[in-house]
Amino acid sequence: MGRGDSARRLQLAIVDLQRITNSRRLHGIRSERSGVALSPAAGAVLRHVVDGGPVRPGALADQARMQPPALTRQLKSLEADGCIERVAAPTDRRGALVRATRRGRSLVHRLEAADDQIIGEQLASWTSSDLTLLVDLLDRLVHDLRTPATSAITPENANA
Repeated sequence: MGRGDSARRLQLAIVDLQRITNSRRLHGIRSERSGVALSPAAGAVLRHVVDGGPVRPGALADQARMQPPALTRQLKSLEADGCIERVAAPTDRRGALVRATRRGRSLVHRLEAADDQIIGEQLASWTSSDLTLLVDLLDRLVHDLRTPATSAITPENANA
């Protein structure tokens, strides 16, 4: 199998992974097992707040890779549900930070436990060395995909 064939198989595998991980079916299983009824977008935002908070909404939008209006909707929903709260920024009283509440941290813990259970069941037949290799290669893939390909930048398109 040539490099081009491998690249194509990788692209297809990434698309399949996106479809599976973003599927309504998986979300339903996750919600049922965790007892958490947050939308996938709200759950992702809450995880960012738990992991990196307190955080400014602008920085959170960058971390979550969301447009500010979409993030604002999720934050309002999470705040109404008692998962986050807004607090004054210590260095700038006009600015606000978003931080997770005890309830928000609890919901993320329950979601993560359900995720661990689901992936553990799906990969039960994998050896520890297979899992370690997969994680190492995925970490490398994510790193490399986040790094711009220098070969794709030419003098003709550098200023485009």
